[in-house]
Amino acid sequence: MYAPEFVFSITSAIVAERYISSNLEIGTVAYKFATFLQTRYVNENAENIRTTAEAFMHSMLEAEIGNADVILQNYQYEKTLQRSNGKPRNWSPIFGDPLQSVKKRLYTPTAVNRDFKAFVYRAKQSGSYNCPTGWSLSNQKSSSFLKDMANLEVSAFDIITSGD
Repeated sequence: MYAPEFVFSITSAIVAERYISSNLEIGTVAYKFATFLQTRYVNENAENIRTTAEAFMHSMLEAEIGNADVILQNYQYEKTLQRSNGKPRNWSPIFGDPLQSVKKRLYTPTAVNRDFKAFVYRAKQSGSYNCPTGWSLSNQKSSSFLKDMANLEVSAFDIITSGD
């Protein structure tokens, strides 16, 4: 079972953000978040998350983005609150769960990065960001799973368990 595309995208953005703001290796950070995702989505792996997070960083470099932390936070905001068609995400549907796992992965790291790259260029061109000041995934009330993931602590000791 795999994570929905938006959960995988948010996770990859968090990994990129944590890597940029820390002195830890990206493989260690990706492993920690993959381990967390595996509590709910058994088939997710650190390699796909690491590859996607690296692609996000390359996309921001190509676009000459100087405020990577702001872009990554806005991307998380958009993915949390909007579906891919631009409509608001329903966090309390009558049937189903937005975080429900999918049997077949309908996305690849390349496809997720293509979506991120479009977001980066759209944000760069408009010059405006939708994320309100002070917003953070860690203070969201819509999903305790995403909140717990955002509050996940990564330390230098995690390198021992990651096998890097």
